[in-house]
Amino acid sequence: MSSLWDELIHELGTVRALSAAALQARSESSRVALITLLDAETAEISAILEQILRDARERAEAQQSSAA
Repeated sequence: MSSLWDELIHELGTVRALSAAALQARSESSRVALITLLDAETAEISAILEQILRDARERAEAQQSSAA
């Protein structure tokens, strides 16, 4: 689980860097390329968050089963 959080933190840092670069891009083609990368990174963040939620649900269900 902590590796997912580490991955999430890394992806968030990447998004911040790409956002800053996109804001400073001098050409439209550079800006579009950076925004495309941002889109891919945000999709990766969504996937990581979904995995974190799945893992949390599985742990909660396992605790409920063992408590019953």
